[in-house]
Amino acid sequence: MRMIADLFRSAIILMEATMDEITVAVARAVACRTRLRILSQLSRVEELAPTRLARELGISLELLCAHLRRLAFTGLLTRRRSGTWCYCRPESPYGSRTLSGGLALWLYATLSDPAGSLKKAGCQPKGAVAAGGEEKILCRVIFEAATAFTHPRRLQLLRRLRSGPADVVTLTSELRMSESALSRHADKLLRRGYIEIERHGRLMRYRTARKPKTPIHARWLELVARSW
Repeated sequence: MRMIADLFRSAIILMEATMDEITVAVARAVACRTRLRILSQLSRVEELAPTRLARELGISLELLCAHLRRLAFTGLLTRRRSGTWCYCRPESPYGSRTLSGGLALWLYATLSDPAGSLKKAGCQPKGAVAAGGEEKILCRVIFEAATAFTHPRRLQLLRRLRSGPADVVTLTSELRMSESALSRHADKLLRRGYIEIERHGRLMRYRTARKPKTPIHARWLELVARSW
């Protein structure tokens, strides 16, 4: 029985490691301002040819294709060929229950209406905004939320804290992480509003945030945590 239990635990650890690699790859694909502009442009069309997309974004076709390959590889868009022509579609080739599929569905819906999405997130700008300004602000918020998930150590820390608060000694021991690394990753999560610090006298513990920074941050965490 003990051997079976050990094998089961090893299988779980392997699955978590694989899923973390997928999560990091997808988050890094989104955490790029140029790729967010690509997703934003695609969110308003049924499909678009790369040549036209490059022209609208004002970048070279070679650079655009490199970004498209990254987005397609992580399942955040679909490419369709018709003869010698290639078209990009704002959809994932995977189901909505997968990370890529669920994230793509949400991202395209969010990016298609910058003003409405910012209002829902409580991030609408004060006063008049120049043309395209709301899209830039929305992409900035999505970018910030995505960068919380671009390192496997931060995923491990978030997953551990979902089971309950913990102090520095406990976390460094359980996660086999140095204090400096823990401080660095925790600081990034703190600034993005995913975790917070609670104090009891001299005791300081990290815990998951009672309320994420914005609904956009909350949605990111919800999608990522599905596999946990």
